[in-house]
Amino acid sequence: MNQTKSGTNVMRAARDARVREGLDTDYELYRVINRKPGASVYELAKELGWSSGKVYGSVRRLEKDSWIRTEKGEKDGRSVLKVKPVEWFEFLTPEELEEFKNMDF
Repeated sequence: MNQTKSGTNVMRAARDARVREGLDTDYELYRVINRKPGASVYELAKELGWSSGKVYGSVRRLEKDSWIRTEKGEKDGRSVLKVKPVEWFEFLTPEELEEFKNMDF
């Protein structure tokens, strides 16, 4: 029983480390996307020194969480996936945007 409990703890620690790594990776990539909006997955990978697969996985997580958007483009006759951050106002509802427009600063 002790060995099973120990194995469970090791598995849990490994899972938690993967989650932290993914979050750190996503945050680091998001910072680069903000500096280079419209860059391709390949360009982002080159900038960070990561594989395109690692960047693509992080892009998918960030897109799923609505922090970025992707669009297909073309560069040198090849299809590329361009990545852009979501603008701050895209997080607001139309009502919130209207309220924001009417605010006095």
